[in-house]
Amino acid sequence: MVRNRCFARHCGARQLTGIVVGLLLLVGVALGIVFFMTRGPDASSLPDDAAAALAKLKTVQGRLVLGKEYQMMEYELWVERPRHLRVEAELQGLDRKAVFILMFNENEAWTYDPVLHIATVADRTKTPPTEGSLVGTSLLETMPDDVLAALRGGDVQIIGEESVAGRDALRVQVMLPAQNPFDSGQLTLWLDKTTYYPLAIEGDTGFRMRFDFIKFNQAIDPLTFVFFPPPGATVRRIGE
Repeated sequence: MVRNRCFARHCGARQLTGIVVGLLLLVGVALGIVFFMTRGPDASSLPDDAAAALAKLKTVQGRLVLGKEYQMMEYELWVERPRHLRVEAELQGLDRKAVFILMFNENEAWTYDPVLHIATVADRTKTPPTEGSLVGTSLLETMPDDVLAALRGGDVQIIGEESVAGRDALRVQVMLPAQNPFDSGQLTLWLDKTTYYPLAIEGDTGFRMRFDFIKFNQAIDPLTFVFFPPPGATVRRIGE
């Protein structure tokens, strides 16, 4: 009888040990899955992760400052990828309200200069839009793709995480090759952790871009990307 009780206790202890070990293994597997799913990207995978996220991005709306050091301007931005863009900036120091407008869609690229009261339009169905002209192009349109090219072609280091425009962002430093759209040898980027859209950029030549408000994948009124020249404006068509 004593032997049977001892055997029963021994078996019970072994079963309890087995259960504990099994639970520990399950916890370990669960923690491993959580770590794998929540871990941040490393420098080598960052370009592919960014490309996959940007491919899913549909629209961007926000307010940002852009320029070089003491020549910064504030812009309102609407983007519907890949071919729709509208940018507005109110010019300061004038005796009247004057809003600079840049508007692109699949067919046309409009630029409105409120000081000269001239609206310039270029054909967007041509590539490049206008031979030898910057009309029909904008860094604000190509920026995420330019950043992706920088990630692929530069020496990338992930520095940490910060908040920009109320969103979690990866802070990334990139050493660039000699020829690049940012005309900088080194960029510091703040990439949105969900969309990988650039929330801020700083170059070593003084170039700066930073959003103070941004939202993604919200519906935009299609009329945003249709331009109507203000009454009395001179309309100049490039290439005609």
